[in-house]
Amino acid sequence: MCSPEVAKVVRERIAREGLPQINRRSFLKLGGAAAAGLAAAAALPARVAQAQEMSEVVDLSHVFATDVPVYVLGATPTREAQVTVQNDGFYIQQWTFGEHTGTHVDIPAHFIADGETVDNYDASLLVSPAVVIDISAKAAENPDATLDVADIEAWEAANGEIPAGALVCMYSGWEAKWSDALAFRNADDAGVQHYPGFSADAARFLLEQRDIHGIAVDTLSLDPGNSATFDVHVLILGGGKYGIENVANLASLMGKAATVVCGVPRFQEGSGGPCRVLAMV
Repeated sequence: MCSPEVAKVVRERIAREGLPQINRRSFLKLGGAAAAGLAAAAALPARVAQAQEMSEVVDLSHVFATDVPVYVLGATPTREAQVTVQNDGFYIQQWTFGEHTGTHVDIPAHFIADGETVDNYDASLLVSPAVVIDISAKAAENPDATLDVADIEAWEAANGEIPAGALVCMYSGWEAKWSDALAFRNADDAGVQHYPGFSADAARFLLEQRDIHGIAVDTLSLDPGNSATFDVHVLILGGGKYGIENVANLASLMGKAATVVCGVPRFQEGSGGPCRVLAMV
């Protein structure tokens, strides 16, 4: 789509006809198509229409931007316009970023030698029932708080055992700091970061006692920010599972049944990548 030949053809057309516009005829055509769509929707079986009416999709992703918080200072993404509609007839940006930027998924190869890469990771594992465990109260008192086995047991006492194939999500309330990259990173004078994550014992419990697909956090790391050994990463990814970091809007799933879909590009030999995470409630 972005070859020089295409650009040449588009520029020549603009020279002849000007920039593309939605004219009245096109608008009316769109209206007619919409009316046809409505008529088709009305003809759907009642049970399908009811299911559509009751459904809700929650976006669990932050906007991917050049000022997102990053684990390593200076690793923020960059972008520039390659072509524009005004000059070339179509719009394309050039981005530069690390695989583990923004709302993103960690695949086993991120920490495990010969671990599965994102291009070969089983897509069925990226669709999971959501379990959201709230540790926001203790995170408000201690930024180094962790989601512990006791938190899992308390959740199960109220909701039943974690279902097979679940994505277990830590809600700490940390996403409220997202718009302030330094506060979200929360590094002290020695450069040590401070924010919540899973404890190693909780990760081990989920791997050994429950049948999960992965875990997710609303912070920069599956491990608490002050970890120097990354035990949770090693355990979860070493178990063939995945982790999603910098998740948004988990509070919207509290008390609801939801299925989460993690859409990530199939980068060749990738260790993960930025993802659009959607919860269907």
